[in-house]
Amino acid sequence: MECMNPGGTGKDRAARSMILCAEEKGELPPPYNASMNANTAERAIAIPRDISNTALNNHSNIPDDIHAAIVTALENTKTHGILIEGTSGSTGISLASLACTRGHGIIVAMPDDQSNQKKEFLEKLGCGVVVVKNCSISNPGHYVNVARRIWEWLNVERRYDDYYWTSVVKCDAGGNTSNDRKNSSPPKLIRAAFMNQFENLANVTSHYRSTGPEIYSQLDGNVDAFVMSAGTGGTLVGVGAYLKERWFESTQQKQRMTSQSPPRIILVDPPGSSLFNKIKFGVAYASQQSEQKLRRHRYDTLAEGIGLDRITANFALGCEMISWEKKAFAKRLNEASNEQNYQQIPKDGTTSLLQSKIIDDALSISDQQAVHMAHYLLRHEGLFVGSSSAMNIAGALIAASQMAEGSNIVTVVCDGGQRHTSRFWNRDFVVNEWGLKWPGDNVTDPIEHDILHQLSLNVK
Repeated sequence: MECMNPGGTGKDRAARSMILCAEEKGELPPPYNASMNANTAERAIAIPRDISNTALNNHSNIPDDIHAAIVTALENTKTHGILIEGTSGSTGISLASLACTRGHGIIVAMPDDQSNQKKEFLEKLGCGVVVVKNCSISNPGHYVNVARRIWEWLNVERRYDDYYWTSVVKCDAGGNTSNDRKNSSPPKLIRAAFMNQFENLANVTSHYRSTGPEIYSQLDGNVDAFVMSAGTGGTLVGVGAYLKERWFESTQQKQRMTSQSPPRIILVDPPGSSLFNKIKFGVAYASQQSEQKLRRHRYDTLAEGIGLDRITANFALGCEMISWEKKAFAKRLNEASNEQNYQQIPKDGTTSLLQSKIIDDALSISDQQAVHMAHYLLRHEGLFVGSSSAMNIAGALIAASQMAEGSNIVTVVCDGGQRHTSRFWNRDFVVNEWGLKWPGDNVTDPIEHDILHQLSLNVK
């Protein structure tokens, strides 16, 4: 139930890890302490406002919505630090929640196919939000590329140093903002960090060090399968790596190969994502990516925050052949972080019994299956889940039906339905926009029957 985290999402762990890593590297300032600066201790959270009269200076060619988001973040930071991220929303919410506690400002670029609730929540947390059209990562307008460009404007080109000094810092201090530094350059106070969750290995590390050990401990190591979807791939790969590493270590300690198989790590993938085919066939492509078949948005799925049309650094680790000696994945993470060469398999191409990839298999789950799964959970378990969680649980049920009786199958409830009422839990949107069935509309097909039919499960 990762949706019970303070940020209401399973992304809290990765967000915390990425922020701490950035602070440790000096990319962000240390967290705020009220005794550091009494002038900012009681500053209220600034919300997006009309910036039409704001002096533009070095940022006259920056779009108004991006400028407004930057101004909001600069007015909210208490440390001179700014977090910047491109996200479908959930990671942004986690980062924004933690940014509040640590005193940093935050800017989020997100695609326009996400629920309005996510954007509104981000703004309530004092986040500067930029909404862009969803498109391929190769497009400069992709939300990740927009976020990176904002980071460059702040941290590399230093285009907001003068505005921040004259309009924010000195105003807080009650100083004269007009002529006292007219002929000198403003101090370089802003420290902006691009979180880059898709390629940032602090993401997968957080799950390798926390989520994986928690699951292993709670089930006394008896995990037969871990099943879930992937956005960045951090949770799936981090948890999967820890579970497999512990299994192989325990097997080596017994000095024998048991008849029991290592835990199976299974990807759940929505329509339009290329990750399913990457695991199944080694090719990162989905038929929905054909330009002739694209819908209004890049992915042909109702699900939010999962599925990709590219392989990220976090996900790529799950596709490598790993030799499972002691702390194998920890060593691999260190090598990847230092961009060292890594020998994935023996030169002769052979593999031993102590070698495997982290991700073993993949399941493709349809939007209709996810919708039915979500309604079934609400009706019978009292769980109001979002689209990602519905996909995960549907995948776990299918995996369980293919494994031996008594197997322990683990998945993650990573999002609640509260942030999905405008899309996934909106009947008009689901039926009229996506052409799907709304469970319960047909009284002759009760949800109990439909969920078994939708998932192709035969239960006697």
